[in-house]
Amino acid sequence: MDLVFILLIMTGGIGLLILELLAIPGTTIAGLCGVGLLVYGIYEVFMGYGTLWGFVAILVALLISIALLVYSLRTKTWKRFSLNKEIDSKVNVIENEIHVGDCGVSITRLAPMGMAEINSQRIEVYTSTSYVEPGTPLVVEAIDGNKVRVREQNKD
Repeated sequence: MDLVFILLIMTGGIGLLILELLAIPGTTIAGLCGVGLLVYGIYEVFMGYGTLWGFVAILVALLISIALLVYSLRTKTWKRFSLNKEIDSKVNVIENEIHVGDCGVSITRLAPMGMAEINSQRIEVYTSTSYVEPGTPLVVEAIDGNKVRVREQNKD
């Protein structure tokens, strides 16, 4: 087999290994095909050019593969691929408009969590009872950070 064709096969194998290490993590078809192409290229070097060049091909393939593995395991490599955006939004930001004792109505069924409208604000609330049907009048029982605990208005 022609040396150029063998080099193309081995380059394709290394390219598939790079794709496996950097773009498609896990043992997938790309990695197995890359290893297969490298092995086939080394086999063709042994058959066509002799033992000395076969061992040189093995050494070069091992050095390149080890260098790629070391490069892919470095932290800086994966930081370029990772998402650096932080979530800075908050759920149920309770303004000073809602206080213990305020009245409202449940919008959805509270089982034990759901939506309620209190002081013209739609917020997520929870109840200590099993569930509350939609449209039931509610009273704010406690506010703990961003959690609002309610109870039915007719229960004391």
